[in-house]
Amino acid sequence: MSPSIPFYGAYFPLWLVCAVVGMFGSILMRILLIRLGIDEGIPLRAIVYVAFACLIAFTLSATVWGT
Repeated sequence: MSPSIPFYGAYFPLWLVCAVVGMFGSILMRILLIRLGIDEGIPLRAIVYVAFACLIAFTLSATVWGT
């Protein structure tokens, strides 16, 4: 059984929470890189931002919940 957290009476799987946080983190990372002028030089941007989202989600999962 996967770990889950209570949220307004319903139980959500932790991987879903981590995925949402990872997506928002990747969006914030993109905004930061655009403001720094680095975004234009990144090859294969879509893959890079998906990798950022995965990195954030996996790090959150490992550090906060230890799963």
